[in-house]
This record gives sequence, C-alpha cells and structure tokens, in this order.
Amino acid sequence: MRKRTLLLTITLPVVMGGVVLSLATACWVGRERSSPTLTPTLTSIAAMVTATPVPTATAWPTPSATLPAPALFTGRKVLAGLQPETYVTDACQYLRERWDAQSSAPGTVVVPVMFHTVFEGVAYRPGETYIPAVDLQRTVEAAKRLGFETITAAQLADFLEHNMRIPPRSMIWILDDRHPDMLDKYFLPIAREQGWTMTLGWIVGDTDHRKGLWKQVEGWSAKGYVDVQSHGYAHYYVADDSPDALVRQELFGPVALLEQHFGYRPIAFVWPGGDVTARSVQLAREAGYRLGFTVFARGPLMYNWVPLGQAERAIGDPLMVLPRFWARPDLPDKLQEAARLGDAAAAQSFRDFAQEAEYYRLMCGCELPVPSGSE
Repeated sequence: MRKRTLLLTITLPVVMGGVVLSLATACWVGRERSSPTLTPTLTSIAAMVTATPVPTATAWPTPSATLPAPALFTGRKVLAGLQPETYVTDACQYLRERWDAQSSAPGTVVVPVMFHTVFEGVAYRPGETYIPAVDLQRTVEAAKRLGFETITAAQLADFLEHNMRIPPRSMIWILDDRHPDMLDKYFLPIAREQGWTMTLGWIVGDTDHRKGLWKQVEGWSAKGYVDVQSHGYAHYYVADDSPDALVRQELFGPVALLEQHFGYRPIAFVWPGGDVTARSVQLAREAGYRLGFTVFARGPLMYNWVPLGQAERAIGDPLMVLPRFWARPDLPDKLQEAARLGDAAAAQSFRDFAQEAEYYRLMCGCELPVPSGSE
C-alpha cells in the first residue's frame, strides 16, 4: 500500500443547504488507493449555496467568510432532460478526490450498456432487446473512433466511490442472463481484438446442471475476457411485497458460488427486469454489493454524478440504481453524446477551479493542486 505523509487534519462542522455536515479532511502527499464501501446519502453540491461554520472548540482559526459553492454541472445544454443526482456528502472529500492528480480527470465519463442477444440478417424493431449484428459492429467502430474503452465492475465502483483513475471515455458492456453461445460468437472476438472486457450479469441457480458451463466461463475469466457479476440466483423480479427470504436468496445465493468459481465476490448486482425496491437495496448493501444496475436509459455516469428518474431517486442510493443504455442501432449516437457531455463537464470544471480552490482553502484548510489547463 502506498505510504502517505499526513500534513494536517481539520474537522469543520458546517451548514450546507440546511444540513449540518462534519467536514473532516486531511491534506497529504499521495493518498492510499483503498476502496472502502460507501453508504451514500443523497445531497447536491448545488445545495451548498452557503457554508456557515458552526463554532467549535478548536485552536484552528474558524472561517468567517461565506462562499458560494460552484454550481453543479447539469449537462442539460448538451443532453436535454438529464436529472443528475450526487451522493458524496462531504464537500472536502469531493473536491479533494475531484482534483487529486492520481484521480480521473474532470469530465471522465462512463457509458453503461445492456446487451441481451445479437441477431443477423434482421432489422431492429423498437422495443426489442436484441441488436442486429451490423449495428453491433458499427458501435464497436464508433467506440474506437471516439476513444472509448471498457472497464470492469470493480473499476467502475472505485471510480464512482472515489474517482479512481479510469480511461477518460469508458464503457461497461453488460451481457444479461446467460448467453454463452452469443458471448462466444459475437462478444469474445471483439474482446480479443480490442483488448476489452465483457461484464456478465450471470444467473447462477442451475448452472451446475449445465455440463461444462462453469469450466467454459472460468476459462474466459482467466484470460480477462469476462468479468462475472450477479444477475440473481433464479432471476426473480423483486417487488414491494416480495418475501425477504426470496430477495435474500437472489442477492446472497450467487455470492459464494461466484467466489468459488472465479476467486472474487461479486460487487455488482444486475436487477432482473430492472425491478428494485428500497428494501432490496438495503439487503444488497448487506450482501456486500457496491453497485446495482437497472434498465433505465437515463444517461452517462461521472464521479458524484448519476442521472436518475423519479422512481430511482426515491430509493435513496444512486449507486445501487445505475442507469444503462439499451443496445440499439442508435448506440453510436449515444456514445457521441456522452463524449460531448464529458467535454462540456471538463470545460466547466476548469472554469470553476479558482472558485473551488478558494472554497477548499477556506472550508477544508488545504490547497488543491493546480491542474494543467486551469490557468
């Protein structure tokens, strides 16, 4: 683990948008690249219009100024209808991880995509879950042209939780259900040629009864072609009246099996049918999942920035109700839009840097590193 040099630590209770937050922060040279599991609560940097210090018994000078926090990037000038949700409640943590030289650069964007099947010689029909083979190839070409690369579920979790470094334009391609023949025919050749990884939303319940299937997927995993995550034990659609026992089986049942066969615990849960409840999210966190994926195509992801609809927002845990784009013929256009969104977010971040640095200096007692491009 990388050593860190601790310079100073401050705890500043402040009022932000009517909520008292204890902003404990530390300045250091280099930071440990650990990945503790977050239990996010909803807030918004936009709500931090003023930050009024609460008097505390401390020898450190109490800030007396009131600074407006930088406005939240909405992205609506690029993509209409976006409703981004934030989840990092500690403003000092957010700014430190946003500008850390070891972190992902501002504007880093992730496009999650949901795949089911690929058909050849057929045209796409609206509402279907398949993508024509010709459109899959067009998507690969568009992704290469725009500089997109795939990441794994663990990389995505580290990025969303702590802005850990990933490619500036990233994708996570998730093949739902169990389609080993589809994977072998269409996606593995792409993975081999491009150096990409396919994430599998795997249903484990009866895999033992499919001769040779575990061994086949284990081989693909060992070569780095697939990242196997959970899509439930029996693909049960959860609902508000679902018995806890059934939901627990769906969430906890795959964990030991996937760890046994692939050497790691799944950290992402692909909600069957996209159905999710507040209780199922609570149990998913209990089971150790760090991410959850729905079937709603709300938009791309950025650090501390998840576009959600009203139903997902009501759950209260953005990282467990992440959106995904459908694999459709317009997917190359979605990649182009995501690239434009990331560029716009980066441009705003550099325009806002001086204000954010001043806020960080006053409220967190530290200096942000000056990034290239902000001067």
